[in-house]
Amino acid sequence: MNTLIAMAHKTLTISEEAYEALAELKKEGESFTELIKRITSPLRKRKLSEFAGKIKDEKFAKAALEVRHHPSRYSKRGKL
Repeated sequence: MNTLIAMAHKTLTISEEAYEALAELKKEGESFTELIKRITSPLRKRKLSEFAGKIKDEKFAKAALEVRHHPSRYSKRGKL
């Protein structure tokens, strides 16, 4: 039995310079989707609280933590 899984796709408009920068990072046989996931993975794994101590403005740090802990209040997707 074969199962077909449909994946949603989005179109992004980027500058030629950004495209060239991404293309230079792309490994042989790697799709742009795979590239973007690979290079953003370290950022997605980090908690916002790791950055909060480095921010000088305490009001901003508190607001950032609030958004991180209650994403559905601040995002249509409910995920940040």
